[in-house]
Amino acid sequence: MKNIFTFLLVFSLLIPNNIKSQDDGAAAAAIAAGVLAIGSGIAAVEQLKEQMELKAVEQILSSYPEIKNFELKTSTLKGAKMKDISRTGIVTYEINNIGGERLVLFLFLSSGWSNQYGLDFNKVKWKLFDRKSWNDLMQAFVQTASRKEVDVQTIAMSTISAKGLKNKKDYILEFDKMRGDVYYTLDYSDEFKLVFNEGTMGLFLKQRKTNETEFRKGGVTGDLVQIRRKAITRAHNFLNFR
Repeated sequence: MKNIFTFLLVFSLLIPNNIKSQDDGAAAAAIAAGVLAIGSGIAAVEQLKEQMELKAVEQILSSYPEIKNFELKTSTLKGAKMKDISRTGIVTYEINNIGGERLVLFLFLSSGWSNQYGLDFNKVKWKLFDRKSWNDLMQAFVQTASRKEVDVQTIAMSTISAKGLKNKKDYILEFDKMRGDVYYTLDYSDEFKLVFNEGTMGLFLKQRKTNETEFRKGGVTGDLVQIRRKAITRAHNFLNFR
């Protein structure tokens, strides 16, 4: 709603009060067209965000009926423009399960999920993490990146940065320093392979092909999705620290 009011305000300021000539009229029309285009872009982005949030809510309602009352938020798309959203590989939603534990819902986006025809939700994959499943994943990631053993309780009490595992101001262990073309991997589960490269975590989403029709339908299969450090930090802190 704020964007709409801002758009109207800008529109009123840019249009001349008195159009006295044909040139003025042409200029005013050009300004109006430009402002309308900006307004349409803002509206499209907001509509896309709302549609993605609606799909996240529908995913919770359909796949996790045990979650009765909840609050769902995301910071991934805050301030994002259309070109930023179209390049996004992952969106994270923080879920406050009222009366239960906190959860994080990951939305993995395959290439081509957003096009001129709208959203293709056949090309997305959802994954819900609770505190235990998240910390198990982070334990595997830290051990892959550092090639050192660390217990899951230490993971839960620490923060994860691009440099390593940190407890308050001190690093407990640091990730290996490596060239940009070197990758450490771990076959984590039947869903993911963990990939560590240049201080960042990637998840290779394994390809599943049960039949030819499902294969052609698409989905996030065989994609390597890089998870931004901010997303890792936000999810880790949300689940482990209150």
